[in-house]
Amino acid sequence: MQNKVFLIAQPNSGKTTLFNLLAHENHYVANWPGKTVEVFHAKIKHHGKEILLIDLPGINSFKALGKEENLTKEFLLKEDEGVAVVLVNGESLYRSIYFAVQVLELKSRAILVINKSDHLERKGVHINLEIMKDKLGVEVVQISALHGTGVNRLLDRIIDVLEGRVKGKGFRIDYGVLEPYIAKAEELLGRRGLAIKAIEGEEEVIALLSEDKKSAVEEIRKEIEEKFANPEEIIATHRHRFVENLLNIAVKEVKVAKESFEEKLDRIFFSKFGALFSLLILFGMLYVAFTVNTGFPMNILMRYLGYEAIADFLESYSLSGIISLIFESIAEILNSLLPDSALKSLLINGILAGIGAVATFFPLILILNFLMSLVEDSGVMARIAISMDRFFSLFGLTGKSVFPFSVNLACNVPGVMASRILESDGERLRVALASPFLICQARLLVIVLFAFFFLKSPALQSGIVILIYLLSALLFLTATRIYGKAVKEETAELLIELPPYHFPSAKVVWWISWERSKSFILKIATLLLLFSILAWIMDYFGFASFIGAFIAKIFSPLGLEDPRLGFALLMGFFAKELIISSLAVSFGTSSLAEISSQLALNTAQTLALLIFIAFYTPCIATISAIKSEVRSYRLITLSIAFQLLVAYGLALLIFFLFSI
Repeated sequence: MQNKVFLIAQPNSGKTTLFNLLAHENHYVANWPGKTVEVFHAKIKHHGKEILLIDLPGINSFKALGKEENLTKEFLLKEDEGVAVVLVNGESLYRSIYFAVQVLELKSRAILVINKSDHLERKGVHINLEIMKDKLGVEVVQISALHGTGVNRLLDRIIDVLEGRVKGKGFRIDYGVLEPYIAKAEELLGRRGLAIKAIEGEEEVIALLSEDKKSAVEEIRKEIEEKFANPEEIIATHRHRFVENLLNIAVKEVKVAKESFEEKLDRIFFSKFGALFSLLILFGMLYVAFTVNTGFPMNILMRYLGYEAIADFLESYSLSGIISLIFESIAEILNSLLPDSALKSLLINGILAGIGAVATFFPLILILNFLMSLVEDSGVMARIAISMDRFFSLFGLTGKSVFPFSVNLACNVPGVMASRILESDGERLRVALASPFLICQARLLVIVLFAFFFLKSPALQSGIVILIYLLSALLFLTATRIYGKAVKEETAELLIELPPYHFPSAKVVWWISWERSKSFILKIATLLLLFSILAWIMDYFGFASFIGAFIAKIFSPLGLEDPRLGFALLMGFFAKELIISSLAVSFGTSSLAEISSQLALNTAQTLALLIFIAFYTPCIATISAIKSEVRSYRLITLSIAFQLLVAYGLALLIFFLFSI
């Protein structure tokens, strides 16, 4: 079997616990080839991929080793074979990482695993895995082997490395004055890692060399000693400096709150009203984020109470309002300066419209992720998961599902990716597939704008938004049950270690907020810009009306027969924001009031349109994210078809109810 995975760690790192967790009852003992040392093996499967897991003996260091430790050392000095999973003890980060960097110098196909995350959480220690990954040049995963958390994520990364989807950039420490000498030794031995070990005086490496090469290495060592100092000491100093710097920039320990405060809050979270308290926190964050970004729902509340001036202020001076005003001003300036031409139309209606959509949505996602990270970093999110566990268990889920549930309310792309925290494959796949039913901000903004401009009654405006959110949650939970018939529905149990309450760290909050929000720029922003340009091209050359007319026939039972609206719904399949930009291009105006007037939809038609927009496939980026998680075209096709069927069926029902 070629898919070999080797577990390597210092003693007491939890390596045996991890091996037993992965191996279940499938492990066996066999002698290492050419040795009398017995090593544990296990054949396991993950996503249909068979893996031979090998538990190498624990090794404290590269010095004074016994027979079993020498076996591990021998493996490390060989050419790369399989994938090395290097376990780091979360209780002694400095010592473990110092050992790990020596392994990474020798093994390029490796994954660093930080174990005992439960201990780190209790101590208020946060590790920025992205910084670790960047500095070490390999995938970095955080787990608790004792509680089984993060193990599925580890197996996913192992498969990625085995199949070549993830390739480390290679680990390298700059040894300063020794670099020219390391380069000379590397020419002799062929590998940088072996060259460093030879200069350190590693006997097992030198024993592999011919007499000529031994002499050459010895000359290099002597020259270093004469010019500088003992090469082993120089190398150790640089390694220690590297590890200290890495821990300084990637690890943050925050102040833990007093026990009495923790007990008071826990009494609320774990009471019979805990789930309601948790929902108030989550929806309170949504309320703040949406009000700051769009003015909604505070604007509707103010208008309902008769404070029109405050409502107008919130709408005009929300972040999205300010950004839209800036781009409208730029468009007006360009329109007055540039002569009429296809290039001018492309620049204003295609490129500028696309960039404007990106700029409008990014602050919304960043702020909500910021608020979510405050809750996570304070230790509150674990309590929310436990308080919601009983409710989610009715649908075969654990309380941990509240986390991807909440992230999906910001954006479905990171929401789908957040399903990786779920421990069972069945729960993870079901949540990923059902995530598109949860309303993200992109759809929310379209829904709010359409409700505001297409419906006249404030009560109906707020009522339809509330109804859509309630339907969204119900559809998500119901869909996870339905998808359980298509995937292996495992019994999920909540395994979670309660971290202590602590004050959120600004540094950690920024790490979390930015890492989640940048996926918007990397995945969604590019698509928005490209498809905005595509919408302009199709409209400019007359394809939009032809395609729109064909699609409009499908929606004629809903009274939505305008080809321009049909084309906008097609573009909404790629990104919901494109519904507005494509309508703006088709109608020749960015004013939704003018577009609403020209469409002249009645209440039943508008409500049907809003329901369909809310629940059909959110965007192509979400489909891409689901594909990366489920890795099955059959399940992706099933998911898209189910979303379209549900969206159309509900829209048809709403249309007939309000047409009576």
